[in-house]
Amino acid sequence: MPSLREFNERLASMASMRRVTSTMKLVAGSHLHRVQTALSKPEPFTRSLAALVPILRQPKFLQSRYALPPPETGSRILLVVMSADRGLCGGFNTSVVRAVREFEAAQAARSPKKIDHLYIGQKAYAALKGDYPTRMRVMPAVPHPDVSDSDYVAKVVMRAFRWKLYDEVWLISNRFVNSMTNDCRTERLLPDARPPVPKVEAEPMPLPRIIEPNDETLLENVIYLWIQLALYYAMLHSATGELAARVMAMDNSTMNLNMMEKDLRTQRNRARQAAITNELTEIVSGAEALN
Repeated sequence: MPSLREFNERLASMASMRRVTSTMKLVAGSHLHRVQTALSKPEPFTRSLAALVPILRQPKFLQSRYALPPPETGSRILLVVMSADRGLCGGFNTSVVRAVREFEAAQAARSPKKIDHLYIGQKAYAALKGDYPTRMRVMPAVPHPDVSDSDYVAKVVMRAFRWKLYDEVWLISNRFVNSMTNDCRTERLLPDARPPVPKVEAEPMPLPRIIEPNDETLLENVIYLWIQLALYYAMLHSATGELAARVMAMDNSTMNLNMMEKDLRTQRNRARQAAITNELTEIVSGAEALN
């Protein structure tokens, strides 16, 4: 059985870890409130952009490369993988890594395809770089995403698709459901598959006769706005889900440490009581021997 000194050292170590986990929970909770507030900010722009959907459904746009289905065989895919830069957030990053492996297996089973990866977040890259390396720069996962962050990624995606480097663009990221649940989704961004944005009611917009720009430029600009908005929402959801998962993980860790401290304190008291009993037994035995 450990000595009383060892019990005290363990209790001091657990108390120190408990202070760290409780502090991390408070910090993540404060950031979570700020990011949750930002989730509702793009809704007016989403409503205005959704009103342009009838334009994309006109027959003259259906033969564009942005609307045509990708080739059945030999398709070149750019997979955007969005995770966190840090751990200590439960299974948040693990679900993304698992979804990437399932996507790769599904594509390999259908037909041989070339898949390149664009990583946003160090955790997925660290877990997958051995099996799925990338030639692109790994981008950091911004704790408080801004439109400029999604704008950069959207330009990279659109440029690669426009130059015909890839035939498809897919996105794998976590979606924030509530403080206890994240939903990892795999969705196609290009060719146009209606990027994942919240469903909002949009007022019908009259279709004016536009002379400039031409049809292809108009379609490309609208698709670019959809991609940028979809990536911005994905970044917001990923940041929110990471913080919510970290709050839950740190809360569970704090509760577990409290239980471990309680059990260890009970063991220490029993050890101390046993030591006192042994000392009393020795004193009584010694007194009896003298008599």
